[in-house]
Amino acid sequence: MLRRMNDAETKPPAKGPTKAKEKPKAPQPPRLRWLRRALFTLAGLVLFLGSLPLAAWFLLPRFDLAGIAAEQASARLGRAVTIESLRITPGRHLGIAVSGVTIANIEGGTRAEMLRLDHASAELDLMDLLAGEVALGQAAFQGLSLLLERNAGRAANWQFGPSGPSSGARPWVPRFDALRATGAEILFRTSSGQTLTTRIETASLTSEGLHAPLRLSAAGSYNNVPLTLEGPLDSIAALRDASAPFSLDLTATAGETTLALLGSARDPLGLDGVQGQVELRAATPDALLALGGAAVEGVPRIALELSGTLDRQGDVWRIGAPFGQLDGAPFTGRLLQLTEGARGQPDAILLDLALTRLDLNRVLRAGGHEVDGVADLPLAVFAAPDPLIELRLSAEAFTYGALDARDARLEARLVPGQVRVPTLAMQAFGARISASGLLEADDEDLRITADVTMGEADLEPLRRALALRELPLSGRVEGRLAITAQGRSLNAAAREAQVSAVLLMSGGSIAREVIEMASTDIRSLFRTARGRTRLSCAIGVLDMKGGVGELAPLRLRSAQGMISGLATFDLNRHRLDLVIGSHRQTTGSFALDIPVRVSGSFEDPGVQPAQWSSAGRARLSAPDHMAPIPPALRDYARRSPCFFAGGR
Repeated sequence: MLRRMNDAETKPPAKGPTKAKEKPKAPQPPRLRWLRRALFTLAGLVLFLGSLPLAAWFLLPRFDLAGIAAEQASARLGRAVTIESLRITPGRHLGIAVSGVTIANIEGGTRAEMLRLDHASAELDLMDLLAGEVALGQAAFQGLSLLLERNAGRAANWQFGPSGPSSGARPWVPRFDALRATGAEILFRTSSGQTLTTRIETASLTSEGLHAPLRLSAAGSYNNVPLTLEGPLDSIAALRDASAPFSLDLTATAGETTLALLGSARDPLGLDGVQGQVELRAATPDALLALGGAAVEGVPRIALELSGTLDRQGDVWRIGAPFGQLDGAPFTGRLLQLTEGARGQPDAILLDLALTRLDLNRVLRAGGHEVDGVADLPLAVFAAPDPLIELRLSAEAFTYGALDARDARLEARLVPGQVRVPTLAMQAFGARISASGLLEADDEDLRITADVTMGEADLEPLRRALALRELPLSGRVEGRLAITAQGRSLNAAAREAQVSAVLLMSGGSIAREVIEMASTDIRSLFRTARGRTRLSCAIGVLDMKGGVGELAPLRLRSAQGMISGLATFDLNRHRLDLVIGSHRQTTGSFALDIPVRVSGSFEDPGVQPAQWSSAGRARLSAPDHMAPIPPALRDYARRSPCFFAGGR
């Protein structure tokens, strides 16, 4: 101790001013000293090693990152991506503003870009991004144009290369609070080349969490028809998982028309693998036809309700077991199917329905298709129809004009330049009628050709349908008809139709007085024959044009003899001129075989004796002397024993 004191006394004085003596500092805890040193060390490292990134962070709003982002996006998607501008505002929530974005279309697409975007803005959670999760707060898009199509190889342009989004898992789908779009359009180009345009005035897709249901709400138009679409969807988590179907609950509304879908989609972005229940309610078909791109002028205002099971697999859309009401009449069905055509080919629609009632008179009048108060079915063919249509319709009750039919069945196909009708069948006029036909263009008009078979028809309903007076014949008749006509409507074509027909009877009866009158039986001078006699056969060969024609020959055979006749008639004026007479070799000894002429109106014709010329008798006796008819009908006529006069 003395040594330390002596050393202090002998130490030379310090140079300069003398400082006041400082208080000793309080000692710091070891943990606080460690934290202080760590913070200073970290700050030094950031300044030394990260001075450039830190400067870039604060200067980030001044940089345009479009080039870097476009390069990265192109590599990820496997398509060329261009961006005019991309700026980021730093913060806890990064602000992103991008403009002038394009994504190249698939090779063989109909335009260069699949996507065009004028402007978009979004908030990005920085902490989630550092953790590897993309989370958007609010995102807004303006001026979006998206084209969805397939190329000639059936590759979809919304499916990207293996390094980008595909039909597998979708981890690239971000978490978000709300996506909003204005002034957007989605163009869907079908395989047949038709472009279906959806314009979006406003749309929003909102979510309350990764596993919470999404909510869609959109207003705009489809094919220029104002349309709204809304409903809950599955969650973002479900959208990321492509191994499970994505549930849908959507309702589209266009005026008085609503279409609801409750189901799921295996590929919701491509709307493929859709399954579920669909319900359609339409007060009129106007919106439906306009949505499909068809003209609505002259379409009948009839209500439609339809429900069924929707299933879309690839190019085929099906509504199975459809049921509902058409114009208030219930219907059931087997199938409603749309098949998207191959590249450059039309789509195809198949409709198979069974109706309880189809009143075509009411339907056509509701559409303004009537002439002089009579319903008239318009006819049309198309050089390149899109879609092609195949109809299979049946109706328990069917009405058109004066025709009241039951158990009607129609098969028809709309194909390029033609409407083919393989089957038209119905029960009408006490007969089962079946027909096949073809409608096609003929110069500047439309041409109809048809073959008709009538089986076991009752003469009485036929007589009433033709407005004829009571006939002395009774029984059932069968026949075949060949029809050709031209016109732009069914009634116009029928008025000028060329009709060839063969009518046959293999039984029935005829009034005895007709036999005696036709043969000029001398006994008829003293009495009037009573009762009826059985017919063994009858044949009538008809040729008619525009309602005017001839029946040649008309032959009837009974036990009292054979009667032959020739007739001309005018259905428009309801007049006829008939000459009938007996064959001498077939009548009894009291027959004078003097022909009779029946002429005048259908309702009250006059009857008087007539005279056969030699040529007239020869024509009646020769089977080949008949009205001109097609060969198939001539072969059909040969089936009757009455084809040969005299029973040969």
